Amino acid sequence: MSRKFISYKQSNISYLRSGSGLQPVICLHGFNEDACSFAVLENKNNRYAVFSIDAPFHGATQWREGLHYSPADLYAIIGIILKTEGFAPKEAFTLIGFSLGGRLALSFYEHYPQSIKQLVLIAPDGLKVNGWYWLAAHTSIGNRAFHFTMHHPGWFIRMAGLFSRLGIINTGVKKFVVQYLSQDAVRNILYKAWTAFRFFDPHSRKIKKNIARYKTPLQLYFGAYDNVIPAASGFKFLKGIEAYAPIHVLETGHRLLQAREVQGLLNDLSEK
Repeated sequence: MSRKFISYKQSNISYLRSGSGLQPVICLHGFNEDACSFAVLENKNNRYAVFSIDAPFHGATQWREGLHYSPADLYAIIGIILKTEGFAPKEAFTLIGFSLGGRLALSFYEHYPQSIKQLVLIAPDGLKVNGWYWLAAHTSIGNRAFHFTMHHPGWFIRMAGLFSRLGIINTGVKKFVVQYLSQDAVRNILYKAWTAFRFFDPHSRKIKKNIARYKTPLQLYFGAYDNVIPAASGFKFLKGIEAYAPIHVLETGHRLLQAREVQGLLNDLSEK
């Protein structure tokens, strides 16, 4: 994969390209990861040109637009990348999103369904409303409390431990909380990302209508042992659009990009 940069407003956006095929693929990574996460994707017969974008506050992207990142920003960034790489700026492409990148992909599709040739969601956030996220990102009181917690995380870590012992949350979620909130740098990224990405607010009903209207091929991948984003959310989302969306439940946890089936997903995409 080769690293490249484009300018967007006052920011420098980093992305990686692999392959020289005629079909563009855009990849959106998860929280506290970067574009390198998708280096594992196979591209047999070089059918695709794969572009993995470093999100704001991640990887080598230098984001200078404050705590504001929206689907319109992502649409413009993708258009610039496609044009820079020799594609038509409005050419339809395959969109792949993992975890937090799945939330971004869902919201992008909601706003720009005609841009998407195929949609692939891997343990995607955003299939259902997360009360904690909504409170922290969409209310002033919640955001202030979130800011305080990112600077004084001890009380929240202790509460997660108590909730785990009481059975209110599972041990996987507790480990997730401890893993991220115990690191200063990660807490800083978490606050910036959750706050800036608040404009990526997918609405399942509209997304499902778009999938049926545009007959957009959709693939969903979940881990059978994923305690962060369980497969049950995918089955609930699929009701009414099963014909457009095969669901794959793999014998793994949340780190699905390490699964062979996911690494080979490009080889199984529709030719349409």
